[in-house]
Amino acid sequence: MTSENTISLIQPNALETRMHPTEELLRLHRRERLAEAERQREARSLTAGRRWRALARYATRRAEAAEQR
Repeated sequence: MTSENTISLIQPNALETRMHPTEELLRLHRRERLAEAERQREARSLTAGRRWRALARYATRRAEAAEQR
């Protein structure tokens, strides 16, 4: 058995395993953080939109009730 075969027996995916340089890992983590921040921004904007619509409905009901008095 050669040492390559020994490694593949111990670690079957040894040839597929790729070590990322530190800089590449930093870029990868940064992209993940930016993607998560974008998802959170979208969620906040949707939530804010619902709040504004609810406030608008409330204001409309109040205005209609004031007109009827």
